[in-house]
Amino acid sequence: MKVDSRVERKFTSGLFRSDFFKKILFLNSFMPLYENRLVNSIYLDNEEYIFFKKNIDGISERKKIRFRWYNHDKKKIFLEEKNKKGFLVTKKITPVNLDLSNNFKSSINLFMKNNNYNCLRDSNYKCILKTSYVRSYFISHDKKIRATIDTNLNTSSYEYLYNTIFIPETVLEFKYSPIDEIYFRNFFKYVASSLRAVKYSKYVRSFIELNNTCLLN
Repeated sequence: MKVDSRVERKFTSGLFRSDFFKKILFLNSFMPLYENRLVNSIYLDNEEYIFFKKNIDGISERKKIRFRWYNHDKKKIFLEEKNKKGFLVTKKITPVNLDLSNNFKSSINLFMKNNNYNCLRDSNYKCILKTSYVRSYFISHDKKIRATIDTNLNTSSYEYLYNTIFIPETVLEFKYSPIDEIYFRNFFKYVASSLRAVKYSKYVRSFIELNNTCLLN
């Protein structure tokens, strides 16, 4: 299991704004870190949608649990538990023995029934929705700040996986160690002051869109 603690700051803009965000990064000596990847997630919640409601209610301490895989590799699945307090995030990432290349829903449902993972135990969680988007990765010249740009966000309910909704937003996210908070604030003050940080969750954004179109049960 991998545990990662970091601060996350997010910024959003409309469709086709990735070039604008990239320009900000490149003008400030950010470099590409990895090749672009398609990020796929299945988000979990309970019958009362506790994760969704805590976010909407503005509660500082909140959680997300999701299955995640990259590109089209449905044999390499990760279970992620993401705990957030303000802008500080702790993420636990665990590779799981789950193959989604065949019988997608049956495989997940069987895993949920028979799993022995602490974050899923005795919580009555169920799969709510799926998201996918293209992520580009960057890093500052001194390696202190990582950045990602997410585009082509699509979502569907778990019940109707093939009935997708496109969300026309571009998301820029900065990630850095809590010890570099002052460093980031100075960086942001001088090079990205035109941007405004927002509270943004792909799960919440997708939930609202799907609920508005009656695609969530």
